[in-house]
Amino acid sequence: MPLLALLLLVPVLAEITVFILVGRWLGVAVTLLLFVAIGVIGSILLKRQGLLALREMQSALSRGEPPAEPVAHAALLVLAALLLIFPGFLSDAFALPLLLPPVRRFVIRWLGAQAKRRGGFTVWPGARGPGARGPGGPVIDADYTEVDPNAADPSLPRIEQSRWGEDRGSHRGDDK
Repeated sequence: MPLLALLLLVPVLAEITVFILVGRWLGVAVTLLLFVAIGVIGSILLKRQGLLALREMQSALSRGEPPAEPVAHAALLVLAALLLIFPGFLSDAFALPLLLPPVRRFVIRWLGAQAKRRGGFTVWPGARGPGARGPGGPVIDADYTEVDPNAADPSLPRIEQSRWGEDRGSHRGDDK
């Protein structure tokens, strides 16, 4: 039997076995009710944590901090929610510890240590990695009028009258 088929078959058979054992222990009606309730809780958690993760990432970015920790916590909570939605009690047993913040912090530290041990990783904020196109500086929103420096129209400003003239260091734009 190919290894991939075995890797897919063993967890499914384990989930079915645990489901039957729980059904014998609690009864079919209670087992099915518990099964559906856990799936609903997982769906609610997935929706709530997704929105909360977006807010945490936005607030971290607005403070000028990298959103790595909120993203990692959110990713683990989404994983826990997906495991709760996935049918079976074994997957739920793996999901429950991930709902606890100390366990998530431990997993994040462990994954970080593994990444460092294997050579680390690089995060390029704003998709400005090597080979990215576009300016690397801040975006400045402005209105402009293009002026021909050789124009003879006296109503247009001359370059010497602007802050882009020869005396560039004395004007910073805060004189508005």
